[in-house]
Amino acid sequence: MPRSKVKLAFIKDNKARKNSFMKRKEWLKNKLKEVSILCSIEACVIVYRSYEPELEVWPEDNTAVPNVLNAFLTKSPMERRNFFIE
Repeated sequence: MPRSKVKLAFIKDNKARKNSFMKRKEWLKNKLKEVSILCSIEACVIVYRSYEPELEVWPEDNTAVPNVLNAFLTKSPMERRNFFIE
């Protein structure tokens, strides 16, 4: 039986919104870890929250982050667009 479609709407309750965000953030980190292991790639996640001054970066040891960012930034704008599609 297929999953029902989730209705996307702004969560008005601050506590519920932050809780949902934390769960989704952890899910995203977990999936990125799985993909990077299964495909033998370097990957990173950068999370910005407007209510906190610091960026959150995964992986925490920051070994892959400079490599991934440099690989992305050295591409031309047209190649960057294709970078997202592949």
